[in-house]
Amino acid sequence: MPDSLIINARHRLRWHERLFSDATTAMLWGAWLWLWRPVLNLLAWVAGLGVSAAPALTKFLASQPVPSLENSVAALAGTSGTLLLWNLLPTRRASTLSTCSIHDYARHFELPADLILDQRDSKVCVVHHDASGRIVNIESHR
Repeated sequence: MPDSLIINARHRLRWHERLFSDATTAMLWGAWLWLWRPVLNLLAWVAGLGVSAAPALTKFLASQPVPSLENSVAALAGTSGTLLLWNLLPTRRASTLSTCSIHDYARHFELPADLILDQRDSKVCVVHHDASGRIVNIESHR
């Protein structure tokens, strides 16, 4: 088994499925780059000016007002408080089904509860069915 976490099953796809996959991938990469267009335009504009980034950034930061200590502490406390409150939110449960007891399973499958309890600890269980698919017996191999 390869050590890669990426599953590459392109050889299993038919030629038109591979073509569709490649076209979709190229289109999505194009959309991603199109979203970055404003940033790329800004970088091209800065590069076109021939301005070094470090002095321009220093000049920009020097022209901005210095935030007060109170505003900085309020921002830090607000961010921390928001994250703590977010952590306290209840997690969304996938389902609210209640668990069934062994007796519920025994009644549903019409089997003795002792038989189900005995099979829980076995390594291999063979389930025997009748013609209609009902469980008739469970055989365990320990």
